[in-house]
Amino acid sequence: MFLKRTILAFVLICLAAVVASAAVAGQSPSERVHEGVDRIIETLSDPVMQDPARHDEALGRLLHVAEEYIDFELVTKFAVGRPWLQMSDDLRTRLQDAFMELLEYSYLKTIPAYGGQDVQYTREDISGSNAKVQTVVTDKDKKIIVEFRLKIVQGRWMIYDVVAEGVSLVMNYRSQFAEVLNKGTGEDLLKAIQDRIRQINQGKEGQPAS
Repeated sequence: MFLKRTILAFVLICLAAVVASAAVAGQSPSERVHEGVDRIIETLSDPVMQDPARHDEALGRLLHVAEEYIDFELVTKFAVGRPWLQMSDDLRTRLQDAFMELLEYSYLKTIPAYGGQDVQYTREDISGSNAKVQTVVTDKDKKIIVEFRLKIVQGRWMIYDVVAEGVSLVMNYRSQFAEVLNKGTGEDLLKAIQDRIRQINQGKEGQPAS
């Protein structure tokens, strides 16, 4: 369970908006993911990250790292699916902000400590502006295959989905969002996300679906 929570947390950490970063031109998808993983491990290894009194500070540090490697706009776009194309820019922005907040509340209310898990990079597939990087995460005797999906955004490889144990973060949420969008509007979806955030914050909802 700890390993799964750690991976789910890393899913969030590896799905953030585009920000300026130091020279990454020429990086391969594997190098990009490797760099991001190393920075996350370095951050999670800091004892300060486990201090409940400094949770907001710790979360801010994690998200700052995340924002250098993942495109949350793409994550939200693919999770919403085709209805995204008919939405206004304002609604898209509000959905993206709410979705990011939902992921934070779902997976990072308690920040997992790094427990020495090993990450091996086993395969890289590139097709035009898209790529997949497959890794194996090992924690003691447990091994989980985790695939990172990336797309070139403004000249950089950015993560937009993570598939852990065969479950895609994006497709998991797309199926949930479709239940709302098939009967309602984008505003209805926004309200549903906000309602779930309130439920989680009030302790009325358990672990997120995986």
